Amino acid sequence: MTDRKPNEASLPEGDHQAQARRKKRYSNFIIAFALLVSFCLIAFSIAIPEILHRTHIAEWRKRGAQVVTVFETPDPIERLVGDRPAFRLHEKVLGIDLFQCPVADAELQEFAHWPALEFVAISHADVSEQAILQLISHCPQLRQLQIVSCPNIKPAFIHRIRDSYRSLEVSYRGVAYLGIAGKAHPRGCEIMFVDPGKPAERAGLRIGDIITSFNSKKVSSFEQLVDLIGECASGDEVTIKLYRAGGDLSVQCTLTDWTGRLR
Repeated sequence: MTDRKPNEASLPEGDHQAQARRKKRYSNFIIAFALLVSFCLIAFSIAIPEILHRTHIAEWRKRGAQVVTVFETPDPIERLVGDRPAFRLHEKVLGIDLFQCPVADAELQEFAHWPALEFVAISHADVSEQAILQLISHCPQLRQLQIVSCPNIKPAFIHRIRDSYRSLEVSYRGVAYLGIAGKAHPRGCEIMFVDPGKPAERAGLRIGDIITSFNSKKVSSFEQLVDLIGECASGDEVTIKLYRAGGDLSVQCTLTDWTGRLR
Protein backbone atom coordinates (compact mmCIF):
# COMPACT_ATOMS: atom_id res chain seq x y z
CA MET A 1 0.00 0.00 0.00
CA THR A 2 1.31 3.43 -0.95
CA ASP A 3 0.87 6.51 1.24
CA ARG A 4 -0.28 9.39 -1.01
CA LYS A 5 -2.49 12.49 -0.61
CA PRO A 6 -5.91 12.04 -2.16
CA ASN A 7 -6.89 14.58 -4.82
CA GLU A 8 -10.07 16.66 -4.62
CA ALA A 9 -11.92 14.35 -6.99
CA SER A 10 -11.37 11.42 -4.64
CA LEU A 11 -12.58 13.33 -1.52
CA PRO A 12 -15.90 12.30 -0.02
CA GLU A 13 -18.86 14.66 -0.46
CA GLY A 14 -18.69 15.83 3.19
CA ASP A 15 -15.04 16.80 2.83
CA HIS A 16 -15.85 18.82 -0.31
CA GLN A 17 -18.43 20.84 1.62
CA ALA A 18 -16.07 21.40 4.55
CA GLN A 19 -13.35 22.61 2.20
CA ALA A 20 -15.81 24.99 0.47
CA ARG A 21 -16.87 26.39 3.86
CA ARG A 22 -13.22 26.99 4.82
CA LYS A 23 -12.58 28.84 1.55
CA LYS A 24 -15.69 30.95 2.06
CA ARG A 25 -14.70 31.81 5.64
CA TYR A 26 -11.21 32.73 4.43
CA SER A 27 -12.65 34.94 1.66
CA ASN A 28 -15.02 36.61 4.13
CA PHE A 29 -12.12 37.22 6.51
CA ILE A 30 -10.05 38.86 3.73
CA ILE A 31 -12.99 41.08 2.72
CA ALA A 32 -13.69 42.06 6.35
CA PHE A 33 -10.02 42.78 6.96
CA ALA A 34 -9.82 44.94 3.83
CA LEU A 35 -12.94 46.85 4.88
CA LEU A 36 -11.51 47.36 8.38
CA VAL A 37 -8.23 48.69 6.97
CA SER A 38 -10.12 51.02 4.62
CA PHE A 39 -12.27 52.29 7.48
CA CYS A 40 -9.20 52.89 9.65
CA LEU A 41 -7.48 54.78 6.84
CA ILE A 42 -10.54 56.98 6.32
CA ALA A 43 -10.86 57.56 10.06
CA PHE A 44 -7.19 58.52 10.38
CA SER A 45 -7.40 60.80 7.32
CA ILE A 46 -10.23 62.67 9.08
CA ALA A 47 -9.02 62.44 12.68
CA ILE A 48 -5.39 63.51 12.31
CA PRO A 49 -6.08 66.84 10.52
CA GLU A 50 -8.96 67.52 12.92
CA ILE A 51 -6.75 66.88 15.96
CA LEU A 52 -4.14 69.30 14.60
CA HIS A 53 -6.89 71.80 13.76
CA ARG A 54 -8.36 71.70 17.28
CA THR A 55 -4.89 71.96 18.80
CA HIS A 56 -4.37 75.13 16.78
CA ILE A 57 -7.68 76.55 18.04
CA ALA A 58 -6.77 75.66 21.63
CA GLU A 59 -3.41 77.43 21.29
CA TRP A 60 -5.10 80.67 20.19
CA ARG A 61 -7.59 80.46 23.05
CA LYS A 62 -4.76 79.90 25.50
CA ARG A 63 -3.13 83.10 24.23
CA GLY A 64 -6.31 85.07 24.99
CA ALA A 65 -8.11 85.06 21.65
CA GLN A 66 -11.87 84.58 21.60
CA VAL A 67 -12.52 81.94 18.93
CA VAL A 68 -16.10 81.32 17.78
CA THR A 69 -16.70 77.86 16.30
CA VAL A 70 -19.50 75.53 15.24
CA PHE A 71 -19.45 71.77 14.72
CA GLU A 72 -20.31 70.29 11.35
CA THR A 73 -20.19 66.92 9.62
CA PRO A 74 -16.98 66.30 7.60
CA ASP A 75 -17.64 65.90 3.86
CA PRO A 76 -16.68 62.20 3.55
CA ILE A 77 -19.06 61.25 6.36
CA GLU A 78 -21.84 63.60 5.27
CA ARG A 79 -21.97 61.83 1.90
CA LEU A 80 -22.70 58.58 3.74
CA VAL A 81 -24.94 59.59 6.65
CA GLY A 82 -25.98 63.19 5.99
CA ASP A 83 -25.45 66.10 8.38
CA ARG A 84 -26.64 64.34 11.53
CA PRO A 85 -25.83 65.83 14.97
CA ALA A 86 -24.13 62.63 16.13
CA PHE A 87 -21.61 62.89 13.28
CA ARG A 88 -20.73 66.60 13.54
CA LEU A 89 -17.06 66.08 14.25
CA HIS A 90 -15.41 69.06 12.51
CA GLU A 91 -14.98 72.31 14.49
CA LYS A 92 -15.36 75.12 11.93
CA VAL A 93 -13.99 78.54 12.90
CA LEU A 94 -16.44 81.38 12.21
CA GLY A 95 -14.82 84.28 14.05
CA ILE A 96 -11.84 85.36 16.12
CA ASP A 97 -11.52 88.32 18.46
CA LEU A 98 -7.89 89.32 19.04
CA PHE A 99 -8.49 92.29 21.35
CA GLN A 100 -6.65 90.49 24.17
CA CYS A 101 -4.13 88.85 21.84
CA PRO A 102 -1.94 91.23 19.78
CA VAL A 103 -0.61 89.67 16.58
CA ALA A 104 1.98 90.32 13.88
CA ASP A 105 1.87 89.70 10.12
CA ALA A 106 3.14 86.11 10.28
CA GLU A 107 0.49 85.13 12.81
CA LEU A 108 -2.27 86.80 10.80
CA GLN A 109 -1.31 84.64 7.81
CA GLU A 110 -2.23 81.54 9.83
CA PHE A 111 -5.90 82.42 9.39
CA ALA A 112 -5.62 81.31 5.77
CA HIS A 113 -6.23 77.82 7.22
CA TRP A 114 -9.69 79.03 8.32
CA PRO A 115 -11.36 80.06 5.02
CA ALA A 116 -14.82 80.01 6.66
CA LEU A 117 -13.97 83.02 8.88
CA GLU A 118 -16.81 85.55 8.90
CA PHE A 119 -15.58 87.92 11.62
CA VAL A 120 -12.11 89.13 12.70
CA ALA A 121 -11.33 91.77 15.34
CA ILE A 122 -7.73 93.04 15.64
CA SER A 123 -6.52 95.42 18.33
CA HIS A 124 -3.18 96.97 19.33
CA ALA A 125 -1.39 94.86 16.74
CA ASP A 126 1.74 95.54 14.70
CA VAL A 127 0.18 94.34 11.44
CA SER A 128 0.74 95.80 7.99
CA GLU A 129 -1.78 96.84 5.36
CA GLN A 130 -0.47 94.05 3.10
CA ALA A 131 -1.22 91.45 5.79
CA ILE A 132 -4.78 92.75 6.10
CA LEU A 133 -5.25 92.45 2.33
CA GLN A 134 -3.94 88.87 2.40
CA LEU A 135 -6.34 88.03 5.22
CA ILE A 136 -9.28 89.33 3.20
CA SER A 137 -8.21 87.45 0.06
CA HIS A 138 -7.76 84.14 1.93
CA CYS A 139 -11.09 84.39 3.77
CA PRO A 140 -13.80 84.82 1.10
CA GLN A 141 -16.57 84.45 3.72
CA LEU A 142 -15.31 87.41 5.77
CA ARG A 143 -18.16 89.83 6.45
CA GLN A 144 -16.96 91.90 9.43
CA LEU A 145 -13.50 93.30 10.14
CA GLN A 146 -12.67 95.42 13.18
CA ILE A 147 -9.33 97.23 13.46
CA VAL A 148 -8.55 99.21 16.62
CA SER A 149 -5.33 101.01 17.51
CA CYS A 150 -3.08 99.38 14.91
CA PRO A 151 -0.38 101.99 14.17
CA ASN A 152 0.40 100.80 10.61
CA ILE A 153 -3.23 100.96 9.44
CA LYS A 154 -4.32 104.40 8.24
CA PRO A 155 -7.76 105.84 7.35
CA ALA A 156 -6.90 106.09 3.64
CA PHE A 157 -6.25 102.34 3.52
CA ILE A 158 -9.57 101.65 5.26
CA HIS A 159 -11.36 103.73 2.61
CA ARG A 160 -9.71 101.68 -0.15
CA ILE A 161 -10.86 98.44 1.49
CA ARG A 162 -14.41 99.71 1.81
CA ASP A 163 -14.45 100.77 -1.83
CA SER A 164 -12.97 97.47 -3.06
CA TYR A 165 -14.96 95.05 -0.85
CA ARG A 166 -18.52 96.29 -0.71
CA SER A 167 -19.82 93.22 1.14
CA LEU A 168 -17.24 93.66 3.93
CA GLU A 169 -18.23 95.78 6.92
CA VAL A 170 -15.07 97.49 8.23
CA SER A 171 -15.03 99.16 11.66
CA TYR A 172 -11.91 101.27 12.26
CA ARG A 173 -10.41 103.24 15.14
CA GLY A 174 -6.93 104.75 15.11
CA VAL A 175 -4.30 104.81 17.86
CA ALA A 176 -5.44 108.14 19.33
CA TYR A 177 -8.44 108.25 21.68
CA LEU A 178 -10.93 111.07 22.24
CA GLY A 179 -13.60 109.19 24.19
CA ILE A 180 -16.99 109.89 22.62
CA ALA A 181 -19.69 108.20 20.58
CA GLY A 182 -21.85 110.19 18.23
CA LYS A 183 -24.18 110.34 15.25
CA ALA A 184 -24.59 112.48 12.18
CA HIS A 185 -26.33 115.86 12.61
CA PRO A 186 -27.14 118.58 10.04
CA ARG A 187 -24.50 120.76 11.71
CA GLY A 188 -21.84 118.02 12.10
CA CYS A 189 -21.52 115.22 14.68
CA GLU A 190 -23.77 115.14 17.74
CA ILE A 191 -22.17 113.65 20.87
CA MET A 192 -24.25 110.79 22.30
CA PHE A 193 -21.78 109.48 24.89
CA VAL A 194 -18.75 110.84 26.74
CA ASP A 195 -16.31 108.35 28.32
CA PRO A 196 -15.75 109.46 31.97
CA GLY A 197 -12.23 110.61 32.77
CA LYS A 198 -11.08 110.50 29.15
CA PRO A 199 -9.82 113.38 26.94
CA ALA A 200 -13.25 114.53 25.76
CA GLU A 201 -14.61 114.91 29.29
CA ARG A 202 -11.43 116.59 30.53
CA ALA A 203 -11.72 119.08 27.66
CA GLY A 204 -15.30 119.89 28.70
CA LEU A 205 -17.25 118.13 25.93
CA ARG A 206 -20.81 117.12 26.87
CA ILE A 207 -23.58 114.90 25.59
CA GLY A 208 -25.66 116.95 23.15
CA ASP A 209 -22.74 119.05 21.90
CA ILE A 210 -22.41 119.15 18.13
CA ILE A 211 -18.84 118.98 16.83
CA THR A 212 -18.56 121.14 13.71
CA SER A 213 -14.79 121.20 13.19
CA PHE A 214 -11.76 119.12 14.20
CA ASN A 215 -8.33 120.68 13.73
CA SER A 216 -9.77 123.19 11.24
CA LYS A 217 -11.41 120.43 9.18
CA LYS A 218 -15.19 120.50 8.82
CA VAL A 219 -16.98 117.55 10.42
CA SER A 220 -20.09 116.15 8.73
CA SER A 221 -20.56 112.78 10.52
CA PHE A 222 -19.24 110.60 13.32
CA GLU A 223 -17.48 108.37 10.79
CA GLN A 224 -15.59 111.34 9.36
CA LEU A 225 -14.64 112.43 12.87
CA VAL A 226 -13.26 108.93 13.53
CA ASP A 227 -11.11 109.22 10.41
CA LEU A 228 -9.79 112.61 11.50
CA ILE A 229 -8.90 111.23 14.93
CA GLY A 230 -7.28 108.27 13.17
CA GLU A 231 -4.80 110.63 11.54
CA CYS A 232 -3.60 111.77 14.97
CA ALA A 233 -1.22 110.24 17.50
CA SER A 234 -1.44 109.88 21.25
CA GLY A 235 -0.31 113.13 22.86
CA ASP A 236 -1.48 115.36 20.01
CA GLU A 237 -3.26 118.54 21.06
CA VAL A 238 -6.25 119.25 18.83
CA THR A 239 -8.72 122.09 18.42
CA ILE A 240 -12.39 121.12 18.47
CA LYS A 241 -15.10 123.57 17.50
CA LEU A 242 -18.63 122.78 18.58
CA TYR A 243 -22.16 124.12 18.79
CA ARG A 244 -23.82 124.21 22.23
CA ALA A 245 -27.07 125.83 23.38
CA GLY A 246 -27.26 128.21 20.46
CA GLY A 247 -23.63 129.30 20.54
CA ASP A 248 -20.25 128.30 19.07
CA LEU A 249 -17.37 127.18 21.27
CA SER A 250 -13.75 126.20 20.69
CA VAL A 251 -11.87 123.85 23.04
CA GLN A 252 -8.38 122.41 23.19
CA CYS A 253 -8.05 118.69 23.81
CA THR A 254 -5.02 116.44 24.30
CA LEU A 255 -5.60 112.97 22.88
CA THR A 256 -4.36 109.82 24.61
CA ASP A 257 -3.99 106.21 23.51
CA TRP A 258 -6.70 103.67 24.25
CA THR A 259 -5.28 102.94 27.69
CA GLY A 260 -5.40 106.63 28.66
CA ARG A 261 -1.67 107.18 28.41
CA LEU A 262 0.18 109.95 26.57
CA ARG A 263 2.94 108.87 24.21
